[in-house]
Amino acid sequence: MKKKILTILALIIIISTFIRTVIISYAFISFSNKIVNNEANLIKELLLGVKEKEKLIHLIKKTKYIKELSFIPKDKLPEKSTTYNIHEKSFTKYIHFQNDTYLKITFKSENYLKEVIETLASLIVLAFISLIIIIATVNYFLTPYLEILEKVKKSTRQILKGNFDGFITTSLKGEAQEFVTSYNTFLQKLKESFGVIEEKYTSLIEKEKTDDPLNDAKETIEQLANIFEFKKIIEDDKNIDDIFKRLIKVINDFKINNFALYGVDNTEKRAFLIHTQGDKCCEFEKNYQECRAFRLKEIINSEEFKEVCQRHYCENNYICIPFSTKGNFSGILKINLTENKKEIEKNLPYIKAYLKEISAIIEAKYTLELLHNQSIKDHLTDLFNRRHLDNILPMISATAKRRNEKIGFLLIDMDHFKQVNDTYGHKAGDTVLKTLSEILKKCTRNGDIIIRYGGEEFLVILQNIKNCNEAYLIAEKIRKEIQNTPIDIQGTVLNKTISIGVSVYPNHCKEPKECIKLADEALYKAKKSGRNKIVIYSS
Repeated sequence: MKKKILTILALIIIISTFIRTVIISYAFISFSNKIVNNEANLIKELLLGVKEKEKLIHLIKKTKYIKELSFIPKDKLPEKSTTYNIHEKSFTKYIHFQNDTYLKITFKSENYLKEVIETLASLIVLAFISLIIIIATVNYFLTPYLEILEKVKKSTRQILKGNFDGFITTSLKGEAQEFVTSYNTFLQKLKESFGVIEEKYTSLIEKEKTDDPLNDAKETIEQLANIFEFKKIIEDDKNIDDIFKRLIKVINDFKINNFALYGVDNTEKRAFLIHTQGDKCCEFEKNYQECRAFRLKEIINSEEFKEVCQRHYCENNYICIPFSTKGNFSGILKINLTENKKEIEKNLPYIKAYLKEISAIIEAKYTLELLHNQSIKDHLTDLFNRRHLDNILPMISATAKRRNEKIGFLLIDMDHFKQVNDTYGHKAGDTVLKTLSEILKKCTRNGDIIIRYGGEEFLVILQNIKNCNEAYLIAEKIRKEIQNTPIDIQGTVLNKTISIGVSVYPNHCKEPKECIKLADEALYKAKKSGRNKIVIYSS
């Protein structure tokens, strides 16, 4: 900085000296030309006023400054009225005398040139001396201020590297000292503030420090803000599936395209696949208890230890991140490092922070859904219970009326079920009921609703059927499937049958709730008339 300022000052002085020299030289030359013109006109006037011109010319030639004086005709007159001869150190002036005669006067210019050179030399010496004095003065007074700027420059470079200890000092007083004090105070507050910020965000995001901590802090705070907004959004989501959809979008936003997201229901001790993109590379659902990340509740990185997981069957490296590891739900995010490896490793702390911050919400939502399902589902068969029927029947009724659709009701009862319990025990009865529930799921459509109505009775609600015949065909399919399915009870094979009562809304009733009662009447007739048959309600 100091060198630049001194160089600029030197250039300014040199340029100004050059301009001043040119101006003075021009003024000196102009003044000299005026004197020469005056002398030439004086000589002309003298020659015009005397008769003996030769004597006067002889006297003039003897003067100190006149070298030659003569008359020349007009045809020998040069183009310029004044000519210079550097070698002879003279210049000649041509002036009109009389008629076609011109007066030629040659002046000696040795003294003239000497004075010009001396003047120029004086100006240059004066400029050089001024330059030295000014530079010395500026250097003396400016150096302390420039040192402050250099210290500030060095301090700011340290700040960019995360070092806030670059306090500065000065021997100057007054405003300079006030500036230094203010800067040091600002630096101290900046150090304290950044320390608090760094402590807070590093406790939330485990990220290695780099050579650019300020940019790291900016990126980290932005990501924390995104995580906070994400948490606010998923808190208002209705179910766990919506949360997982948002989480998958976040993972994709981090340019991760090859991953698998798994869930574990710790209550039922089962694992399930939530979403996959690319290769799964392991059968987590079947062997989740053998998963190293699930068992240890720790992040597993195959780059740190090759073949750390024996269940991984692809050749690529991978990272498995457990989350929501306490309570009813556990999650595993498996990232296959097949592309964007550096980008994924850079964003890995942020991904871990997302999973860490949303784990509590996922666990709470999953538990609520679990409790809700437990309240509306039969624990033995995993079918809906009568409580759920009371909740959905008004909606089913309203939809059917609005769309003018038919609903079929199949009330199913296992024939001679009490004999199974009495003969083989209640566990055998449970096995029979589970078998029946699986067959009902198999033989009905996705939109149909299956309910364990009570004991060995099951209700199937067939939505949007064409007619009674369609309801009958589905009922017959179920009856045959049960009849033809052998059930192994402690080494004994049983073949069970069912009786089915059928009613259809609005053919048999004005309200769907009435149709259940009518289907119950039809079921009673089926059981009384020999069992293992289907009876459609008839008034």
